[in-house]
Amino acid sequence: MTLKKLVEDYLNEAKMMQLATVSGDQPWSCTLYYVADESLNLYWISMENTRHSKEIGQHEKVSASIPIKFKDLVVVGVQAEGVAELVKNTEEIKRIMSLYTNKFNRGKDWYKNFIDGKNDHKLYRMKPRSFVIYDRENFPDNPRRELELA
Repeated sequence: MTLKKLVEDYLNEAKMMQLATVSGDQPWSCTLYYVADESLNLYWISMENTRHSKEIGQHEKVSASIPIKFKDLVVVGVQAEGVAELVKNTEEIKRIMSLYTNKFNRGKDWYKNFIDGKNDHKLYRMKPRSFVIYDRENFPDNPRRELELA
């Protein structure tokens, strides 16, 4: 299995991530549900008036941490750094909201209401520049592995 495939599998397995944003010299971290697409972009839904959404509007650089397994000192996690932005493209929103609806078992009405803009939530995307896997399960002797994206 390649490192990219392992990252893809882990991203699809997990449901929540901690997203870190920054304003000035002060970092902020929040917990969000997310989905990943085939390019390993991470997407989440949030309101524009949340602290992390406002900070993304001011400073696009973000990082994310995704815990996968943590039992009996066997730690597996994925970290990423990249840039985030509000998604405005209607076709991308439809494609990703379909993934989101399927991953979290949301109904067709929920999907339609989101696509039609009948709620206050927006879709955001993180385009990772790199991933770091810390995986004591698959790589016990050297658990830190890096994946740079083009």
